[in-house]
Amino acid sequence: MKSIIKLFGLALLAITLITSCKKKEETPVLDEKTKQFNQDANDIKAESDNADNDINSSINNSSLGGRLSVSYSSPLCGVTIDSSQIANKILFYNFDGVTPCFSPSRTRSGQIKVELINGTTWLSAGSVLKLTYINFKVTRLSNNKSITFNGEKTLKNMNGINWFTFLLTTSEFKFQERANNIQITFDNNEQATWNLARITTWNYVPANATPGITYAYVKFTASGDTAINGVSNIDSWGINRFNLPFYTEFQSPWISNTYCGFWRPTSGSIKHQIAGSNLTLQLGVDQSGNTSTLSCAYGYKATWTPQGGSSQSIVLSY
Repeated sequence: MKSIIKLFGLALLAITLITSCKKKEETPVLDEKTKQFNQDANDIKAESDNADNDINSSINNSSLGGRLSVSYSSPLCGVTIDSSQIANKILFYNFDGVTPCFSPSRTRSGQIKVELINGTTWLSAGSVLKLTYINFKVTRLSNNKSITFNGEKTLKNMNGINWFTFLLTTSEFKFQERANNIQITFDNNEQATWNLARITTWNYVPANATPGITYAYVKFTASGDTAINGVSNIDSWGINRFNLPFYTEFQSPWISNTYCGFWRPTSGSIKHQIAGSNLTLQLGVDQSGNTSTLSCAYGYKATWTPQGGSSQSIVLSY
């Protein structure tokens, strides 16, 4: 009898171990390279948007912007502006590399050259700025991870800028962004090549206009603006740090704001195709993967299909 009980106990233990192993095997795990690529894509877009915000909210005080004195933003963080070539329609934004800037906490170094290459002032519809990244490096203080930008992109002012009506919420800013072969270098010296084509719309949201938010902020809505291989709404494409080709489709617009941070979108649907594999992200969800009802979302829901497997999903925080 003792032997039978012992054997029965061992059988139960074996079943428990097998069940436990199956559960572990069935737990969705996002491939580390894919997860890293998604983080890279988010960081690159967020820091590009941060720089655009700094430039657009400060350029109005120069002759390039018509010398308006109004601005919705706080003073630039860790940046000085060299206007010695303003006669040639050129400004240099120099980043000191030591001042902590928040959301998330990071430092920025290097330079961005800003040149008005079309139009008499940046306020006018149809005006174009050329931004040249010169060793523009952003370092997160929480983990000392960094990305460095080198290359050029353009911003086209599509409908003109009127800061007064913008702050009165009766107008919006719309920009067409283009970049070819931006070189990205990461802290471990891995490199990537980034191209982008997007339309970004800025809307001013006054204090207390949004439940739970007592501050004024700017909302950014980004849509992909080109097509690749018959796929429309493509926002970016290139070669990632693992030397794999990719493109990113905005299936619904990426929406973020200055209140939560550029890197914490509140809504949107994005599809990454990396060397033929697909990863779809539902942005702005709660911890259960449902659309967040809070002012700032917990994270995003990632859905993918492993080769030879069935669809899987996991919720990750920003």
